[in-house]
Amino acid sequence: MNQHLVVVRPFGDHQKGDLITDPADIASVLASSHADHVVCIPALKGV
Repeated sequence: MNQHLVVVRPFGDHQKGDLITDPADIASVLASSHADHVVCIPALKGV
């Protein structure tokens, strides 16, 4: 299943509520110390 990330705690250039949709960015965030600053959601259609 494809996924997107929603920022729940700000980090770097990302603010609370930002949607991360780029697969490379998603992988990078999930592999970093910021993984607990986001929640995974099913990929939104059309985004």
